[in-house]
Amino acid sequence: MKLSTRGEYGLRAMLYLAMKSKGGDELLQASEISEAQDIPPHYLKQILSRLRAAGLVRSIRGPAGGHGLARDPQQISVGEIIQCLEGQLTNINAILDLPCSIAVGPQHCVIKEFLVGVKAAIEGLLNAKTLADLAARQAALSEQRILVQPRIMRRGLARPISDPGE
Repeated sequence: MKLSTRGEYGLRAMLYLAMKSKGGDELLQASEISEAQDIPPHYLKQILSRLRAAGLVRSIRGPAGGHGLARDPQQISVGEIIQCLEGQLTNINAILDLPCSIAVGPQHCVIKEFLVGVKAAIEGLLNAKTLADLAARQAALSEQRILVQPRIMRRGLARPISDPGE
């Protein structure tokens, strides 16, 4: 799975909205989201427009307006956000559509079987996690001052901390 800056910024903006929306009626100015999440303002407006068109964000114009979540954060999956912004959750459909030319034939290709499993696992994880799950975990990371160090995790020197609810 490859996440572009649009996908990353969109997730950050949605997470910020989820963390700031107490009862769901709060609207935040794009400038506040942009500053808090370090997202270029013009790019954020494009992202919010896509999210609004997908029914994930609601927006009201004017000085008292702003942006808020269109649904409860429990009802918005991470997969839904990524699919809205990236067009797809995994980028292996093109590989799966290629003809398999190994001797066993396309109906018996172990590589395609493996990639279908990878696709299902990734999409399952992304669709199972909600915006509320991310907001709760972000609060825990911040309150407990837990460091997330992706470079170390990539080298296998540390493992990500699993969610307490899992």
